[in-house]
Amino acid sequence: MWRTFIREYLRFSRKERQGIVLLVLAMLLTSYFPDLLFYFQRRPVAGSDDLQAAVQAFEAQLVVKTIDSAEDKPPGKAALFYFDPNTLSIEGWQQLGVSERTAGTIGKYIAKGGRFRTAADLAKIYSLPPVLCAQLMPYVRIAATGFSGRDDPHHRHADPDQRGDFAERQSWRGRAYGDHQRGGRYEADSFQKNHYFRDSSFARYRKKAQPVAIDINAADSAGWQSLPGIGPGFARRIMAFRDRLGGFYAVEQVAECYGLPDSVFQKIQPFLQIGNSSLKKLDLNSSDEKSLADHPYIRYKLARLIVQYRSSHAGFKAVQDLRQLPLVDEIIYRKIEHYIEIKY
Repeated sequence: MWRTFIREYLRFSRKERQGIVLLVLAMLLTSYFPDLLFYFQRRPVAGSDDLQAAVQAFEAQLVVKTIDSAEDKPPGKAALFYFDPNTLSIEGWQQLGVSERTAGTIGKYIAKGGRFRTAADLAKIYSLPPVLCAQLMPYVRIAATGFSGRDDPHHRHADPDQRGDFAERQSWRGRAYGDHQRGGRYEADSFQKNHYFRDSSFARYRKKAQPVAIDINAADSAGWQSLPGIGPGFARRIMAFRDRLGGFYAVEQVAECYGLPDSVFQKIQPFLQIGNSSLKKLDLNSSDEKSLADHPYIRYKLARLIVQYRSSHAGFKAVQDLRQLPLVDEIIYRKIEHYIEIKY
C-alpha cells in the first residue's frame, strides 16, 4: 500500500521532469548571476600615486584660499591709541590694524553723513574682525557734537509736514539710515544696500500722539494711523475692506481685514466705536451677479445661486427666503442680513 502511494506520488510525466530541470537551472543561474556580473565588470582600483596627486591638488586649493583670505585680515601688530571713529582718517584706521578695504569702507560711510554714536557701533561693520573690534572698543572716544536726527543732512530733504511719514519709511526694515528723497521716492542709503554694516539703527522716530476713539465707518487714513500698530498700509486695507462691505455693523468686523494680526486688533479695539452712519445694502431682486459677488460675505458661488433662485421663483419675496439656498447656513445668514434688502 505504501509503495503504491509513494510510486504514484513521485511519478512525474516527461513534461514535468523537463520543467523541474529548467527550474533548477534557473535557480542556479540567478544565484550565481551577480558574481558573474561583477567578475566581468571589474574596475581597476586607483593606485596610491593617483590618490596622492588628488590630495596634493586639494591642499593646493586650500593654500590659495588661505592666501586670498589673508588679504582682508589686519596686520598682526597694530598700534592701539584713543581715537574718535567719526574723525579718524583712513591711515589712522590702518594704524589700528584695520585692513585697507575696511578702512576705505568706513571713510565712505563717514563721507556720506554716517556717524558712530557709541563704541558698540563698531560691531556693526561687517568686515571688521570680532577680535579686533573687541580690542578697539575700549579706546573709542566720541566727541559730543549734539548730532540728532534733525541735524541729519538727509533728514532736511524731507518736508517738515511729512517727517512722521519719513520716519516710518525709515523703519521699514528697522535698520535703514539716512534715507533720502530721489524723484519723490525714498531709497535706502547705498551703504545699507551693499550691506557694509550689520545694522544701522540711527533713525529717529517720532512718537505717535495718544490715540483717541474713532468712528470705524467715518475715519479717514489719518484717523486709522493714529491708532497703535496701524500704518499707511493697514489703514488703506481696512478702508478698502469697509468700502467693499458697505460699512461695518460691529467693531469685531475690523479683525476680519486681511493680514491684520490679532495682537494689533486687540490693541486698537478699545479705541473703535460705531457712529450713526448707515450701511450700504444690496437689493436681492435687482443687483446683478457681479455686484453680489464683489461683496466679501457673498462671493461668486452664492451670487450665482441667488440669481438662479430669483429667476426660477420670480424673485425673492422676503429676505428670509435666502435661507432656502444650500450655501446659506445660520452663520452666513447672520452676517449678510445686514447688507441685503428687498425693494418693492
